[in-house]
Amino acid sequence: MNRLAVLIVLASMVFGALVGFAVPTTGGSVYRSGATIVFTAAQVEPDPATASVARHVSQRLPSWAKIAASGAVAGEARLTAGEAITAHEISGAQSLRIELDSPNRDGLADRATAAANTVISVVTRLEFNRVSGVVSDPGGEPENMSRAWAIWAALLGAVLGALLGWLVCSLRRPGRWVAQVADGGSRIEGAEAFAASVDHEILALWAAVRTRRGLLVVGLGFFAVAGYAATGSVGPPFLILLVAGYAAFRDPRWIAGAFLILGASVFPPKLELVKVGPVTPTVLEVALLIGLIAVWRKPGKSIFTWPLVIFVAAVAVGSAYGFTGGGEFSEIADSVRAILLVPLGFVIVYRAFAGKLPQLVALVAVGAAVASAVELLAAVMDWQRLLVDERTSVITGDDTSEVSRLAAPILPLWGPLLILLVSGAFPARPRWRLLLIALPGLAHEALSFNRSTWAPLLGLVVLVAVARFGSRGVVKRLLAAAALGALALGLASGGALGKTGEALAGRVTSVFSGEALVEDSLADRVRENNAALNTLLVHPIVGTGVAVPYGGEIIWYDELHDRTVVEARPWIHNQYLRIWLWFGVFGLFAVGLLMVRVASAVVHSWRLGAPGTVPVVASALGLACMALQSIFQTTLIDRPALVAIALTLAVLALAVGWRPRFEQVGQTPSSARRIMTR
Repeated sequence: MNRLAVLIVLASMVFGALVGFAVPTTGGSVYRSGATIVFTAAQVEPDPATASVARHVSQRLPSWAKIAASGAVAGEARLTAGEAITAHEISGAQSLRIELDSPNRDGLADRATAAANTVISVVTRLEFNRVSGVVSDPGGEPENMSRAWAIWAALLGAVLGALLGWLVCSLRRPGRWVAQVADGGSRIEGAEAFAASVDHEILALWAAVRTRRGLLVVGLGFFAVAGYAATGSVGPPFLILLVAGYAAFRDPRWIAGAFLILGASVFPPKLELVKVGPVTPTVLEVALLIGLIAVWRKPGKSIFTWPLVIFVAAVAVGSAYGFTGGGEFSEIADSVRAILLVPLGFVIVYRAFAGKLPQLVALVAVGAAVASAVELLAAVMDWQRLLVDERTSVITGDDTSEVSRLAAPILPLWGPLLILLVSGAFPARPRWRLLLIALPGLAHEALSFNRSTWAPLLGLVVLVAVARFGSRGVVKRLLAAAALGALALGLASGGALGKTGEALAGRVTSVFSGEALVEDSLADRVRENNAALNTLLVHPIVGTGVAVPYGGEIIWYDELHDRTVVEARPWIHNQYLRIWLWFGVFGLFAVGLLMVRVASAVVHSWRLGAPGTVPVVASALGLACMALQSIFQTTLIDRPALVAIALTLAVLALAVGWRPRFEQVGQTPSSARRIMTR
């Protein structure tokens, strides 16, 4: 990066920081008032208080502090929009400091006192009146919290400003990585040649399956799945991994395929082997290690090399800070092992399939269809070991339906894959074959009952359809789809499709009726975000470090010991807040650099007329789909989702430099109805 680019990035960072600092002050102030509660233990017998009764309060105060910030108190206190309660234990005083944040200053002191009384009421009820409390210090004069929010917003603005400046420089004068973008071709001919290549690979795959070697491979795969389903033993999949590892030293595609199958198909991603010291390696991690050895000497510097290196550095810093900050080593190790699947898995897939992108797309599409078909069959046949993360009920509003809610490791991959199938980078003829591949994925997505993944996927599919078919073509297709959808929803709501169809119809209609916005799941995620934001106000630069609690809580009743238990919540659904908490602003910047490189690759592929523009755009939209889903899903610690991200990044990096063979150009009739080709 030259001096002018450095100046642009620095200027953008300073401007973003100034704007961020100004927004909280111009958008209205946030005020805080606090009250103090003193708790005492209640004793049924009229005897002097014993030491054990007195200790009960001090032992339970940390749990009561979390109860004070829970939804139970928020509901009874009738908090309005923008209001939140936090609580802090006053060490050695058997007291809690209750703080109420609100955008409204008027009467805040009285409302803080009322909130403290609500906390007393809830705690007393949960403790079966074995404790009592009194507000010893009522709500004080409201304090303006806008300064803390201004610092937080200034840091966020600085990161976003720096990334924007970096993007501008990357679009105007990219670095050496742009030399990897294939140029001098035609988007139209490239799209046609790519679809023809994928079609050729599908036919070649079908022909290979019917050979002795192909039947052997299929038989080994069946042995791995059926063996695990029947016994639950790690042996069958591990044996197949060893076979793939042996073959990988002649052809690394075998171990890359094994890595994808173990990480994103029907197997649990944490098939653990023998404990080694403080950690227990999994079959997936062994595949990762063998894959790295197999591709280590292969050339393969990609457009994502340096962004991924910076991301790994952020992970290392966050892990070290979390360890020194009191994070559990086992949790740190597990989280880091999961996150490293992205850079390391990317290296394996990218190098193993260098120059063979159509083959990779064909294998992934067919393999995903088979995996989802197996998952659907497992649900029908009740093969519990293959129903990874299955739930037996679906809660929509106040209604609970006893139906199977499928998850499975293959599910995160279907977002990017469906976008790729719609984009025109996949052969559309014969249509039955396209439907045969897409329908298992569509059925699997529907039976996941996951609205937070449906919405981004549907929006991006419509965007791709507009680019491919034009506005008129999309309107016709949307009208037809709306009519069929309305008919299907009507039949399902009436019970014609059974309990599953009825539950699915209720799930879909809840999005349009607004019922989804008042459900407990959304309110629960809002409380997670509030807890994380309150923590980031205290640690805005470095965060908390990996595996350090951020303030979220889980409240449950322990029947054995007859008490309410409050534990630190180990997860948070908003992954951008998790990145900030774990890796600080450096982590946000590292992830942002990766996104900037994706956007730059799309723009330069378009400008240079790269033959692989269609799969580049489709892969970038697939990554955008997962990025949007990461606002509502725990993708940063979900191994299948991380494997899907690594695979999609590899597809994009390979597509940037993809060139068709000369004989493929012009094999299919010219068509203007392909995404981004006109």
